[in-house]
Amino acid sequence: MPVKLEHVLKRVETLPILPTSATRVMNLTKNSDTDVNALADLIGQDPALAASILRQANSAFYGYARRIASLAEAVVLLGFQTIHSLTLSAAVAPMLKTELTGYSLDQEGLWKHSLLVGLISRKLCRRLRLPIGETAFTAGLLHDIGKLILSIYVQEVGGYLLKKIEQQKLSYVEMEQKVIGFDHATVGGFIIKHWNLPEPLVDTITHHHYPEKSLVEPVLAAVIHVANVLANILGVGGGIDSFLNPLRPESLALLKLKEEDIDLLLADLGDLMSDPNIFD
Repeated sequence: MPVKLEHVLKRVETLPILPTSATRVMNLTKNSDTDVNALADLIGQDPALAASILRQANSAFYGYARRIASLAEAVVLLGFQTIHSLTLSAAVAPMLKTELTGYSLDQEGLWKHSLLVGLISRKLCRRLRLPIGETAFTAGLLHDIGKLILSIYVQEVGGYLLKKIEQQKLSYVEMEQKVIGFDHATVGGFIIKHWNLPEPLVDTITHHHYPEKSLVEPVLAAVIHVANVLANILGVGGGIDSFLNPLRPESLALLKLKEEDIDLLLADLGDLMSDPNIFD
């Protein structure tokens, strides 16, 4: 049942655009000359966004000894790049909190998995001393957003997909491409492009299952790929395809990692997973 490109793009266009308040905040964070108080005031105009940023800033992940009580303090301590990431996280959370029957994901599944991949991606960048932590968080947060569209088609052919995967020994994403005509990563790239987000994000999300095919940011795509696998091993909201898209040796090579490093990385995630408010 190959699907026509125009049908997919029409569904992409029906998705909500990013909220105006979030877009304005993210635009301000791109300018290093932005006044801290002006940025805090703008965030404060959206109570839901303000509450989300303060809640995340006070999570165990950031590890500040004292509580961050004001938005201005959060902006100063976290920095513009992190505020950008937290704003995007708050903006897309309502979209990601969607039940996706095609992928056997409950209402919280995609959100929890996406947020965890974003957090692991940021942590992995720190471990590897890559200066792309916040971009990696954003890419990780959005990596599976194409499932919002493709789930409709997967639901129709899910049983057939699983049968063909077993017969042909292909990955789930390869079988999506073969049967439906598109995989969720490619559709995710369409969504990110429709939102006018930067090309490195479009490329990374499009290629996060095959980072070696990236022509823009292969290392970033490899970070997301490895983080996705780690989140699946931890069993957080990955869906029916969790263990049908295996870790690619090419990704480990791009990051100069070995397979035995995966166990070390999993052990390093203990503190992150111990935070009871991680998915709030």
